Amino acid sequence: MIRNLRSRVACAIAAVCVLAFSACSSQPAGNSTLVFGRNKDAVRLDPAVVTDGMSLNVARLTMEGLTAYGSGSFAIRPALATSWTASPDGKTWIFTLRHGVKFQDGTAFDAQAVKVNFDRWRLPNDPLHQTLKGDYSYYESQFGGFPGVIAGVRVLAPDKVQLRLTKPLAPLLANLAMPSFAMSSPAAMRSKGEDYFREPVGTGPYQVVEWVKDDHITLRAFDGYWGPKPRIATVVLRDLPDAASSLIALQKGEIDGWEYPQPNDLPRIAQERDLHIYHMPPNNVMYLAMNNMRRPFDNLLVRRAINEAIDAKAIVKNFYDPTAVVADEFLPAAVWPHGVRVSYPYDPADARRLLAKAGYPNGFATTLWYMTLPRPYLLQPQRVAEAIQANLRAVGIQTTLQGFEWGTYLDRVMNGEADMALYGWSGDNGDPDNYLYVLMDKDSAATPGAQNVCFWKDQRFHDLMMQAQVTTGRAARSALYDRALDIMHDQAPCVPLVHTSPPIAFNVKVKGYVPHPDSAELFQDMWIGK
Repeated sequence: MIRNLRSRVACAIAAVCVLAFSACSSQPAGNSTLVFGRNKDAVRLDPAVVTDGMSLNVARLTMEGLTAYGSGSFAIRPALATSWTASPDGKTWIFTLRHGVKFQDGTAFDAQAVKVNFDRWRLPNDPLHQTLKGDYSYYESQFGGFPGVIAGVRVLAPDKVQLRLTKPLAPLLANLAMPSFAMSSPAAMRSKGEDYFREPVGTGPYQVVEWVKDDHITLRAFDGYWGPKPRIATVVLRDLPDAASSLIALQKGEIDGWEYPQPNDLPRIAQERDLHIYHMPPNNVMYLAMNNMRRPFDNLLVRRAINEAIDAKAIVKNFYDPTAVVADEFLPAAVWPHGVRVSYPYDPADARRLLAKAGYPNGFATTLWYMTLPRPYLLQPQRVAEAIQANLRAVGIQTTLQGFEWGTYLDRVMNGEADMALYGWSGDNGDPDNYLYVLMDKDSAATPGAQNVCFWKDQRFHDLMMQAQVTTGRAARSALYDRALDIMHDQAPCVPLVHTSPPIAFNVKVKGYVPHPDSAELFQDMWIGK
């Protein structure tokens, strides 16, 4: 199936360019093609209405926001905004925009385009919000609902836009660098309507020229890009869900890179002279989410019992590579603060005692859902689910496993349909708000599209989240998050299991890859050597 891939992809690109994309008629700098293997296809290519990394990683190549992250870090740097200022009370921000930027459809990027995008995200009655359908859960979770903390957006000049906030927002600049808040062409959104998610138009170094669902996405370097031109002209993102076939394709040179190899494959890859394994910084968490709105998970003793019933150390040892660590703390190493333990010790005997005290001396029956494709924090979903099933059986809890395709899984789990679900998160911006507020606050528990899939709603925790958002000093914010993590430990809304440093493999001829904490593969910074 993968054999002759490059020739078939080249033909597809040529056909698309002739039929639909006049921008392909002139060659960008370089004429190389890179084929990259991914374990699953994107859900949608419009980053404003998705939460999955497979979709958002495409947006990191094709679209840009007002701010951006530095190479290999979450340091904030200018992007479509060249500078910004904030009022003394932190409620009014003015962004000065970059001149001479064009969207990939040839229309101009300016302050009016910025306003159109913000109004689309934050206003449910906005025509584009209604036409370009989706749950907009990233905006809701990062900015506190609709319209949330952004009370108004005003065009001051073609190159100046003002954001008026209801309160200071400490992670504002970090939030704006996330791919969910990248700028889309207003003209393209209006003309494509409901189909915009198939052919998004941004200002990024690459543009989408073809998407064959569950097969491949083809990106072509954008000739009109305002910044440095990519040295790789064409990037083909292949959907290769079978790990064995992906490994063979990588070894034969039929793909140039592969994200998230299985742990058992890493020694074989390491022996290949033509291949190199990288590990991304530890910026994720995988946990067992219990639906706190459903019985018996509304019972604190049951939640604590399940925490004590699961042997996280054995799971990490048996199903992960040696770089993975047990999630004793909920926040990974790349995100501050540290020092507050949220995990419980593995203690099946005490788990049975807690279940009896909760009124379940003989246990109970429930279901555990898992996704069927590997994720950076969960490379073997079914095997991990089976291990948890065995742990729970040992304390009297009979668990039926159910696996779902990725898109279906996200929709149903985020709609509150699961009893228990394996869930994970790769951090977006390096700020603890992106973990604790997004994943555990009551504001994020609204369906559809809830990011808080534990549906845990604790007012004390929420008050600390709100206070931390308006506090600017890192030490003061750290103290607030420490208190919030103490509450999280006490209430046990989930079972934290593992932090990983996800592996990614490239042929050694691929140069310039820098592991990034948000799991992005920035092909615009890479090149193919000898």
